[in-house]
Amino acid sequence: MLVVGGRRLYGKVEQVGSTYIATTFAFLQFLPLFPVRSHIVVAEGSADTHKVVHIKMNWKSVATGYLRAYGIAATLIALIPGLAMAGNSKVPTAYVGAGLVVVCAGLTTAAFSMIGRLSREEKAQRLIYARFLGHPVHPSVLDEDVRGSIAQKLRDFLEERAAAVMTGSNYRKGGPVKAGYRVLALEPSMRDREYLEAAFTLACIDASLSVGPMRTDAERVHGALWNKLLAEHPDVLEVVRDAEVVQRSWVSSVLGFVPLVAALGVCSVMLLRNDYVFKWKPSTGEKKTEYGFVPEELLR
Repeated sequence: MLVVGGRRLYGKVEQVGSTYIATTFAFLQFLPLFPVRSHIVVAEGSADTHKVVHIKMNWKSVATGYLRAYGIAATLIALIPGLAMAGNSKVPTAYVGAGLVVVCAGLTTAAFSMIGRLSREEKAQRLIYARFLGHPVHPSVLDEDVRGSIAQKLRDFLEERAAAVMTGSNYRKGGPVKAGYRVLALEPSMRDREYLEAAFTLACIDASLSVGPMRTDAERVHGALWNKLLAEHPDVLEVVRDAEVVQRSWVSSVLGFVPLVAALGVCSVMLLRNDYVFKWKPSTGEKKTEYGFVPEELLR
């Protein structure tokens, strides 16, 4: 028996363009055993030559890696006995067999097609973060020290940018420095796109580093800034088109549903062929006229 083992990437999630998050697992027979480390995969290469940025353990990627690999294995293991039960067993055993195959295929489909996928707005937000983080990822995946350093740089940038943007405007004198970015960014007179995007990213970082009321306030500002960006600069969603062309997300989405569709189709056929489930009546031809013997006395 050939034994295959080593380390490889599993659990691709939160893909934007060619960038995504994945986790290196130790594996045996192509099944992940335990996670080693998560990464931002910047560019793909051959087997072990991906260009990556190391990050803290991403548990969404870890869970997705397990679900996808073991979901496929469970579906293959359940396939033969499940179909045999669906095609030959009595009710309700036939339904149990078909249900077993469909459930395994459904979980696998969910792991590939739903878990870890981003909406169009989420992709647009990550492309904004990328201008300040360097990669289209949510700030929370980075280490706290890295986030703290980026947050300080953003505060300095926003303070300088505010002074430049608000010079000569009707905004109160000294306001940009004293009010803070959370107040200034939401002022109706602040329409500068670069300032709003930097403030939006900083609010997300602040929310990831805070707890309690401070976190709630940062999340409120983050949501309000996103709505303002959409209102002032609706083209922020248009940049997602280029990322989706690279990612070819519609293709992978369709392929992700193949296990469930195939399982439903095959199980339906097996159930239809099962005489215990559907008692198909054979077609009958016209009955032949039967001629009996009539005594001669009755014919007189």
